[in-house]
Amino acid sequence: MRPRATEAEAKHFDEVFTSTIYETEHPVVRVHPETGERTLLLGNFVQRFVGLSRSDFHRIHELFQSYVTAPENTIRWRWQRGDVAIWDNRATQHYAVNDYGDQRRVVHRATVDGDVPVAVDGRRSVSRTKAAKPARIKAA
Repeated sequence: MRPRATEAEAKHFDEVFTSTIYETEHPVVRVHPETGERTLLLGNFVQRFVGLSRSDFHRIHELFQSYVTAPENTIRWRWQRGDVAIWDNRATQHYAVNDYGDQRRVVHRATVDGDVPVAVDGRRSVSRTKAAKPARIKAA
């Protein structure tokens, strides 16, 4: 969501992107089932690392994120009319730089049910919680 989002934009974001609460334990390093390629999985949705204190998690997450988001490990798309960008959130991170001024930005998100991430040691992702977000109580 844009830092200076209007109330309507914030409400729309809340309805579209936070209608369901998920809590799933994923491996930090994922192994591709066919190629064996290893991918570091992080991003802003990560809340903690199992077995680490909050302070250790924040230090390690910041270290990993600084690597993942370093300019030499990223791509900066130079948009042209008619462009479409598609990425796989299971292996990449997306960060939209708010540099388009008053230009209209259109985003269509599709979530695909894919394979379950597998860790280097063979453990698979585990869903801990899946629930509908409680309805908001409106102030009187």
